[in-house]
Amino acid sequence: MTKAALREMMKQRRLDISKNEVRRRSQLIMEELLTLPEFFRADVVHTYVSSKNNEVDTHDLIRLLLKQRKRVVVPISDAATKTMQHSELQSLSELVGGAYGILEPRMCRPVPVSALQVVVVPALAVDPKGHRIGFGAGFYDRFLAGVTVPVIALAYDFQITGSVPQENTDVPVSFIVSDAGIIRCRN
Repeated sequence: MTKAALREMMKQRRLDISKNEVRRRSQLIMEELLTLPEFFRADVVHTYVSSKNNEVDTHDLIRLLLKQRKRVVVPISDAATKTMQHSELQSLSELVGGAYGILEPRMCRPVPVSALQVVVVPALAVDPKGHRIGFGAGFYDRFLAGVTVPVIALAYDFQITGSVPQENTDVPVSFIVSDAGIIRCRN
């Protein structure tokens, strides 16, 4: 299956689940994530802010991290350069609609990539080797090319597939956390 076909199939499968199912599965994923030593030891956590239709919800995760006084860093997309800036978030109330309908902080508090201790990324599809696909613009692959810390993809169990087509510019993740458990990727 091509990346484009897999992307469209997974977008539709995600749309087919109810909001209650999203909440239930997202809660299970968060519980799994909190058991991962590479995650709970981190004091500086880069995470996406869930904004897309039926994406694994990260809002409760962000609230918890802020309550634990961890530094939460979120991406700000630059549509012109297809790159991301990384900004510290101090409250979910700072978020506004940004590029591509993604929630982003209204003001940027820059954080260097070298300060990050773990990175949480979204995925439309991911395989056990850590190959993932998103919406196809390459923002995360460009960012992850310079990351040396553990990278964790959050996905529903149905988004984990036997194989994801890959290109030279694709950067695999270290872990997949789903509602079915944690996969340490072979990459």
